[in-house]
Amino acid sequence: MASLKRKVIVNPASGNGRTGKTWQETERYLRKTLGDVDISFTRAVKDATILTTQALREGSYEHIIAVGGDGTLSEVMNGFFVNDFPVNLRAALSYIPSGTGSDIAKTLGIPANKEQAIMRIAGLLTDNSRQMLDVGKLTYKRLDNTDFTGYFLNVASFGMSGNVVRHINRASFLKRFGGKVAFYLSSMLSLGQYTNKSVHLRVEQEGRTVLDETIDTRLIAIANGRFFGGGMIIAPNAAPNDGVFDVVIIAHLNAIETAIKFQKIYTGSHLDDAAVRVVRGTCITATSHETVWIDADGEFPGKLPLTIEILPTILPFV
Repeated sequence: MASLKRKVIVNPASGNGRTGKTWQETERYLRKTLGDVDISFTRAVKDATILTTQALREGSYEHIIAVGGDGTLSEVMNGFFVNDFPVNLRAALSYIPSGTGSDIAKTLGIPANKEQAIMRIAGLLTDNSRQMLDVGKLTYKRLDNTDFTGYFLNVASFGMSGNVVRHINRASFLKRFGGKVAFYLSSMLSLGQYTNKSVHLRVEQEGRTVLDETIDTRLIAIANGRFFGGGMIIAPNAAPNDGVFDVVIIAHLNAIETAIKFQKIYTGSHLDDAAVRVVRGTCITATSHETVWIDADGEFPGKLPLTIEILPTILPFV
């Protein structure tokens, strides 16, 4: 482990500021367990992406460790790629969860306890063990209507979920209650405000069309991981290394029906409901004549139209 040069990228504001407040203790354990590390702190949105790309372009860093929530991990992961190609082919990513949600950690089996997460990394490094993860590439409209391309690791969705994340980002005090409670409260507030959107959805799998129709959309999730929204099991059968997305479609529900069925998502039993369909695909396009907000890895990037493609087993993860 000693010869591997590591960059640790920390979002001190994550976890409603708890990451920064407890960082000295975390750093001591990190250095004790993994040895010498180079630490950088984020100060603004997208800092983690910039810091990651800079470190990887230097060529000497072969291990980047993200410390924060799902948004921090997503930003760091975005710094690994330029034009769908890894900046440094030797570099691997690790994650120490320290946010309000940390949904991707549940899929990857990463402990919520930071010391246990660090020990997990140390064990995998000792065994020289890593897994190759799929990454989603998404192209969409930003709020100023310009096109943008980025990457996600866990879940991208649109419809009611986009409204919920937009509301949470505007009312950041909700994060004080933790990811699960924040998403639940915001979802309840959005129920009466959100009206279904007419979305044309096309799903292809390796060039073959598996779905092509216009849907009265409540929520559509393109899942690489199993969890989103602070613990909802949106895609119980999704795997982040199988080369395909699980596309979960929830449609034709009004506010009252959604409220009644909402709890099923926390147990993953919603897949048995007649209002829910799941198809699998490698390329997804979604368009609408209405404004439909997007959520990607718990962040609020923009709106439809949206194109999503899978980059299979492209990200080394320790």
